[in-house]
Amino acid sequence: MKQESSLSGPLQCYFFGISFSGGLERDGGLFGFAIPDLGISFRSKFTGTLFECQYEGLLALLKFIEENREAFKDLEIEVFSDSAIVNYQINHHKSISSDLKKYYDAAIRYRAKIQYKVSWIPRHENVAITGLFDMPPVVADIRIEFDEKKLKREKPESDRRTDL
Repeated sequence: MKQESSLSGPLQCYFFGISFSGGLERDGGLFGFAIPDLGISFRSKFTGTLFECQYEGLLALLKFIEENREAFKDLEIEVFSDSAIVNYQINHHKSISSDLKKYYDAAIRYRAKIQYKVSWIPRHENVAITGLFDMPPVVADIRIEFDEKKLKREKPESDRRTDL
């Protein structure tokens, strides 16, 4: 029996990426996303620059939505992040450095599958970073699936995840 979703849009989603060095060095970091209306939060370690970590957060969110497209069908997706660089590049298609081009291209390819828009918010409003304890307990009547192991990984010298 097909279960209908009780979600109504727009669905607000959040992503983040941080680098432990805080800069452009390829070191340890984290990325993640949150969908507060569903009580969903995801985080993972990543080796990359700050901007690569931020793009990984967006790409993991989009991959999650794609894998659960029946649950998100016909919903307007609003994506929020404190990443000014990712927001600017996705919305204006400008100033994309060669090291971020593959991340940018992957995010744009998702536009053919998912209708989403990206907006900037201040860091203290980014629920993916700060709001885990503020997210209400939710009982969703939709079926969702996500297996981190299904995220395709390229493991060249730097052990970076690049092919979401």
